[in-house]
Amino acid sequence: MSHSRIRIAFVIPTLDQSGAEKQLSLLACGLPTSEYEPLVIALNRGGPYEKALRQSEIPIKILDKRLRFDPFAHKRLSACLKEFQPDIVHSWLFSANSHVRLLKNSHVNWKTVVSERCVDSWKSAWQLWLDRKMIPRTDALVANSNSVAEFYANLGVPAQLIHVINNGISLPPTFSETEKREEHRDWLKKWNLPENAFIVGFAGRLVALGGSSS
Repeated sequence: MSHSRIRIAFVIPTLDQSGAEKQLSLLACGLPTSEYEPLVIALNRGGPYEKALRQSEIPIKILDKRLRFDPFAHKRLSACLKEFQPDIVHSWLFSANSHVRLLKNSHVNWKTVVSERCVDSWKSAWQLWLDRKMIPRTDALVANSNSVAEFYANLGVPAQLIHVINNGISLPPTFSETEKREEHRDWLKKWNLPENAFIVGFAGRLVALGGSSS
């Protein structure tokens, strides 16, 4: 395809306030508008991340998917992609990854990039079977950690298709040492903690071994 800008369709089940949705929003809003033309498609519903996307003037389409596999939503997704004529379709999470790759055939020219965000031990046999069947329709798989990459390599995804890109963050503003101390005191006061409290911070995903993931 020949466009003045690279067209990217981001496809995800929802725009709820969750990890994958946040990463999609950060990526879509951070693309230089002189080089890229994004479109965000939510299969099921919108959510809190609609606000940031609309503030960045990124168009959003919500397809109102109702069933686990909804043929009407699948048809609407196909129509959206035909109208938009993307160069790249970047899907996120199992539902979107499946719908997008089922549409990938010899009649479309876009590249398919799927994002996997977890070690998906929750997937049933049929879901793992479908993931394997869709490997030939995958141009790249983005994992957000080495453990996720290893999981999908063991599933049969060729190493050359797998790319590890860790989750990005929005950097907070830089504070002076005085401002940091004041913010620290305010935080302790907010949580009714003594000034000499020993604070331990943790950043990570809490899930029971073998637990489910969306």
